[in-house]
Amino acid sequence: MVLLKGVLDLAAVNALRRCIDDAVRTIGESPSGYDLSALTRAIQTLDQATLENASSGQHDIAAIARHIKSTGKPFLQDGATGKGSFILDTGIAARLRDFRRLVVAGAMPEIAASLLQSDEVRFFGDQVFVKEPGTREKTAFHQDATYFEIDGDQCCVLWVPVDPVTLESGVMEYWRGSHRNGKLYQPNVFVSQAPLPGAEGEMLPDIEGRRDDFDIVHFDVEPGDVLVHHYKTVHGTGGNATRYQVRRAASIRYCGDDIRVTQRPWAPRQLHHTQQLEEGQSLSGPDFPVVWRRGADERAA
Repeated sequence: MVLLKGVLDLAAVNALRRCIDDAVRTIGESPSGYDLSALTRAIQTLDQATLENASSGQHDIAAIARHIKSTGKPFLQDGATGKGSFILDTGIAARLRDFRRLVVAGAMPEIAASLLQSDEVRFFGDQVFVKEPGTREKTAFHQDATYFEIDGDQCCVLWVPVDPVTLESGVMEYWRGSHRNGKLYQPNVFVSQAPLPGAEGEMLPDIEGRRDDFDIVHFDVEPGDVLVHHYKTVHGTGGNATRYQVRRAASIRYCGDDIRVTQRPWAPRQLHHTQQLEEGQSLSGPDFPVVWRRGADERAA
């Protein structure tokens, strides 16, 4: 992983902040938007009506709730006040034009290109994550690769905050070097170590319970900074224990030449996609636009 300090200018940060706020404000219009804190409470209180109402979108939330219960895995919550919400949404670029403009042009594709060392870079996907002050829910340590239906090495994730973020407010934490161990880990449900139903892969170690056994690192960040990690790097975050500081960030994913499609039946459905690629194909089409291309003179060098 790498921390890039101050690489986004104020205009880009402000534009991204507006987009994240718009995504949260219109989350009811998104089939892939969730208040994970509210859903956690619904599971804990057996509020079946809320779970069923949330099950017609990207995830079958009621089925996931039953699965979490069956595993016996607890929810990962810290000692915050419990009044804040952990909100996420997926596929923002497909529904907000200003967000799409930010992720397919400008500084972020250039950052990805400088790290991937690929002849072409394609936009792959996005999510936004908001943890309000007093959010108890942690984000369980996980590996992005097994949520994505791709394989290869040239995929990076840009984590872009629009607020100051510290350990107290839920900054990203990384298991350093985990992308090099050759392992693919079962994806989990984010607010618990319980794996997604039907997920394959190795069971992730109990990092939350045995932190001293792992090389865990973090970086406090400011608006304008960008954290970048390989999509096989294991990472997670705490809740937001602050009283007043919201934590808003976007996760932007880019892929290079060696990435190929692979089928993972348990992977979250990408309801905003307009095409279905086959096993082994390269990324192509409007869902995965080319956002950077190496010049002929650079390829010849």
